[in-house]
Amino acid sequence: MRLIDKATMSKYLSRNLSISLLLALSACSIGEPIKKSELLDRALPGQNLPGQYKTTSNQPSTQSFQSIAWVDSFNDPELTELAKLTIQSAPDFRIYAARLDQAEAMMKAVGGSFYPNLGVLGKTGAKMGLDGSGTSGYYVGANWELDLWGRVRASYANAEQNARAIAADQESAKLSFMANLAKTLWSARVLQLQAQVAQESAQHQEKILEHVKHREKIGASSKQDILSAEINLAQAKELAFNLKNASQQNLKTLDVLVGRYPVGTPLKNQSLPKSPSAISTGVPSDLLERRPDIVAAAARVDAARFNIKEAEATRLPKISLTAGFGRISSEVFVLKTDSSNPSAGIGVTLPIFTGGALEAKVESRQAELEQAFATYAKVGLNAFREVESALSGEQSWRARYAELNQIYQLQQNIQKSTDAGFVIGRIDQRQVLQQKIKTNTAKSNEQQGQLEVLMQRINLYLSLGGPAI
Repeated sequence: MRLIDKATMSKYLSRNLSISLLLALSACSIGEPIKKSELLDRALPGQNLPGQYKTTSNQPSTQSFQSIAWVDSFNDPELTELAKLTIQSAPDFRIYAARLDQAEAMMKAVGGSFYPNLGVLGKTGAKMGLDGSGTSGYYVGANWELDLWGRVRASYANAEQNARAIAADQESAKLSFMANLAKTLWSARVLQLQAQVAQESAQHQEKILEHVKHREKIGASSKQDILSAEINLAQAKELAFNLKNASQQNLKTLDVLVGRYPVGTPLKNQSLPKSPSAISTGVPSDLLERRPDIVAAAARVDAARFNIKEAEATRLPKISLTAGFGRISSEVFVLKTDSSNPSAGIGVTLPIFTGGALEAKVESRQAELEQAFATYAKVGLNAFREVESALSGEQSWRARYAELNQIYQLQQNIQKSTDAGFVIGRIDQRQVLQQKIKTNTAKSNEQQGQLEVLMQRINLYLSLGGPAI
């Protein structure tokens, strides 16, 4: 084995590195992420999107996700406190964080291919060693693949887009989780209020039954009136029991969501937040940019495109630079020298015949790209449907809530009139109690309408990927 002096080695490496750099300058480009206009044309060909969904920018969005920040828009301190507690301790958020760490680690692992691989091999043995060679020595070597055709860059870009998609998936899950948290909290409040009202109505029904029994003794009511009053009382008690049980179950669900043991932790506030103002200016024009599931679908389109680039590059020569030095000696064979021997070289690997495997891999990746476009189209159309449904739902429930609120106000006026009639002796207490039950029913309906308006606003936030601002 011939020794190479340092000057020769330096000249050799310099020459080869110069050649490599020249080749790299003419290397194939892997392209940029797809533009929004091209993405829409490929995914939704021939679709005439409404003007409020169109944007003038053709660049990728830099807007941050709104999975947590929208909670503050309701000005509900208890909801904000529970949201913060959820981020700190809820198992779901720990799962989200772990998945993000995993995606970033995978991207870093692929990125390691940009750098030379350095390794050490050592061995020692006698004449009767396991391999019988009696050789000893070591070798320190480095190998660096020249990414002339962009295979490594495409692989890294694919991992980067997959990481972006996973991050968007987790943001989408966070958005849904926080929406569920708000809905559960407000439902628990309304159920508690409705349970209290139902219990009060059951007490009124019990007093009505007593009045009916008294009237039956004096011949003013019949046995059938007593049976009807008993049925009304039983139904009122059942409703109160069911609402109380549902309220307790909701509190336990809320505990699990925030990462607490489900004991039904009491709420700090019983009232609902003020209903947000109606939306009169339409929806944001960047709908197709800030919804996390759409961002994830777009990232997977780019990942599929880079996958094709990587598959195409595997059909081209793979060129690597190698360098190293080592020492070897043997107790069996007489070696010419056992000195340290530096070496360097260029390795070329060219697939000549693979039975069509490489071409089939490219075709498979192209099919994956078409699937990614179709998935983006499906997610986009679903987003439009959800926005239109949420806008219609909120408008409908606002109108219905206005009617329910008016009914409650009118019923309160009737209640005041009935109470006044009882004071002057014009009507008996049974009629007063019946009106109180009607007032309680109107109150429960009004509370449910207010809750539904809030629910529809959350649905709108979900469909838009954040507050409608």
